[in-house]
Amino acid sequence: MPASEALLAAVSRLDMIELCGRIIANPERNAPRATVAEVFALAKATEGLWAIVLEANLLVTALERSMPWASQDAEHHEHVVLQMAAVRDLLTFMHPIPISTGE
Repeated sequence: MPASEALLAAVSRLDMIELCGRIIANPERNAPRATVAEVFALAKATEGLWAIVLEANLLVTALERSMPWASQDAEHHEHVVLQMAAVRDLLTFMHPIPISTGE
């Protein structure tokens, strides 16, 4: 069942940075106190961020596999390689990708 209009309205009023900071600052106290709207917003944000991460992972992998490039611009190559390494480092948290076994 899709989210109700009231739930979506409550979500639209949230400050996600504040919400995350509050929960991170004191998870034992603040996580259990999260409202349905806050939990829904965090779930949607997590889903969206994982979609971005998966696409970034595929992009970096594709770039890595396509090396060396035809261009002879060494400076450009260096910038791309450095950026790929930075993105790859940021993606390390997802390896191995956690998969639910349905248990």
